[in-house]
Amino acid sequence: MAVMERHYTDKIVCYPQNKEMQFSQLKDQQVDTFSDADVVPWSSGDFRLTQTTVFVERFFNKTPCKELAERFDVKENTIVSMYRQAVKQLERIIETLDARREGLKATKSDKFTDDQKYFLLVCIFGFSQAEIAKMFGRHRNVVNKKVKRLSDKYEALFSGQEIKEEVPIKDPPMEGKLTRAQVVKLVEAYTDQGLSHRQAFKRIAERYSEIVNRPINFRGVESKYYKTLAACRA
Repeated sequence: MAVMERHYTDKIVCYPQNKEMQFSQLKDQQVDTFSDADVVPWSSGDFRLTQTTVFVERFFNKTPCKELAERFDVKENTIVSMYRQAVKQLERIIETLDARREGLKATKSDKFTDDQKYFLLVCIFGFSQAEIAKMFGRHRNVVNKKVKRLSDKYEALFSGQEIKEEVPIKDPPMEGKLTRAQVVKLVEAYTDQGLSHRQAFKRIAERYSEIVNRPINFRGVESKYYKTLAACRA
């Protein structure tokens, strides 16, 4: 039965969408309509990934491996392997969902970065961006941006797209008020590591927004940079 959930700090309350009824309240003709079939029909026609289709067909529709192998033009062992991998992935997801009661304590939070914690709390545990921002002392826009970045990355991974490995970038120190001179030094430090000027502006703006706890438009950083260069040439 589909339910709606309301999340509190110490509990989750479930509300059924339809009025619940005790089994003893059912009439004989209603009980007679119950099905004990072990097949739950579920169309797999809308799925893009072969592994997802294989899982739905095998688990819900009891489609034989031989039939699926012929449909996708692969060996039966390939279908068996794909189904086994899908089951393992679901088991990991279920384990994570089952940990909601204890939150990140049950998922060894010390092994996650803050960005990953934001993503898990929002997308897995059901917290809002505003709640996460308050919890970590960050502006909501900063949390939104970081969650979206990871969501896009994971979506690409699960859709089978190849993700280019990111080259580690060393962040120079940034403290207090961001002066024009500091902006120039930061931009030069980032461009020396292979970033474009635009990427450097955005990275500086994002880091500075965390320091001042409010959104910073990278255009402001860009303006400071070019104004400083123009002043030096004058």
